[in-house]
Amino acid sequence: VWSVQTFREAVKATEDDLLSICMHLAFSCSMRIGEITGLTWEDVIIDEESIATNNAKVIINKELSRVNAEAMQKLKEKDILKIFPTQKPHCTTRLVLKTPKTETSNRVVWLPKTVAELLVQELKEFLGSAYNDYNLVIALDNGNPVESRIVRDRFQKLCEENDYEVVVFHSLRHLSTGYKLKMTNGDVKSVQGDTGHAEAEMVTDVYSEIIDEDRRFNAQKMDKEFYSTLNDDTDNPTQDTAVTDSDMALLELIKSLSPEMKEQFLKQALQR
Repeated sequence: VWSVQTFREAVKATEDDLLSICMHLAFSCSMRIGEITGLTWEDVIIDEESIATNNAKVIINKELSRVNAEAMQKLKEKDILKIFPTQKPHCTTRLVLKTPKTETSNRVVWLPKTVAELLVQELKEFLGSAYNDYNLVIALDNGNPVESRIVRDRFQKLCEENDYEVVVFHSLRHLSTGYKLKMTNGDVKSVQGDTGHAEAEMVTDVYSEIIDEDRRFNAQKMDKEFYSTLNDDTDNPTQDTAVTDSDMALLELIKSLSPEMKEQFLKQALQR
């Protein structure tokens, strides 16, 4: 999984608008790649009022998937929302929009304002284009669906061309979840709502490494705040015990006194 800094650099570096939108949705909304490529405009709430009131959101209730004939038979009719025309004759698989595998994958995720505005720009370009109108948010220039392998290939190309560590696109969802856990101080339930995991334990188990990072920091902080002062002689380890220049000058002055004057000075100091 990339660091947040690497993601920040990568999303600025890409000149591929389609890939950029996919990366932003994976990170900001913790979306799976099939959920991103299966997103349709009726499930994107990005009107001016929604953005102004921080209520812009996406409704995740379907995914794009390539399935073979056997899988098509096993899927119930109500689970297949749309079958896209095949691009090749005698093709044994079909691209479909279908319902998610689990009920918890159906969810609403609120959009950061910046990502909502990116989608507004994408919508304007969409409305101004004459192509196959499948109402897909993520689409090829001719309007056809974007298979997950296309996004994966473009993402790998971005990594290789910019010397970034080559990671899978799905790792952006992991990065998103870990970042949100840290941002919310470990609020597992709110993060689970974004990721669509069926069990909260999935979040804590899969991303325990992120949580452990904070625990390691806690150990370092305890070492600095407590154990580094454990052997201090003073009763108040937080008290400033630094020797100032005036203290040093007074010490030198005392050293220069005669034995009689030193004795008199100490007597007066004790009386005070």
